[in-house]
Amino acid sequence: MALFALAASGFVLLVSFLLQWFIYDDWLHRTGPLRIVGTTLAAVLTFVFVHRWQCAARERQIDMLQRFETIARMNDVIRNALQIIEVTTYATDPATAQHVREAVTVIDGALEGMVAVTAPEAATAKKPPGPSALPILRSSAQAGKSGSP
Repeated sequence: MALFALAASGFVLLVSFLLQWFIYDDWLHRTGPLRIVGTTLAAVLTFVFVHRWQCAARERQIDMLQRFETIARMNDVIRNALQIIEVTTYATDPATAQHVREAVTVIDGALEGMVAVTAPEAATAKKPPGPSALPILRSSAQAGKSGSP
């Protein structure tokens, strides 16, 4: 962070000295001391402004990463709770499970949309098992009810 600010201020210092030399010595033919105070002040101000700009950009990036982590944790908690609701509803009353399954699908789609908007690379990552894992549970529950293992 400070290295880039130092490089920018050094560049300003170098360009400023070169322009002074070129204009005063080459064009105007006024030899004399270089104006060091103004050039040094420009370099110091450049360092301060670039360093503050980079610190602010870093803080924004850290805040953004914290928001994404919070969204990811909330997404996991909500999906886990929805899976429990769906499986419990199916286990207690399979007739009403279809309505719950539809509601879970809608909520799951909304969560996927939110994740895709906030972090597109997370949308393509491996997702935790969602309502699609329920047919496995459904087939094993039906097998248990029919009496066959």
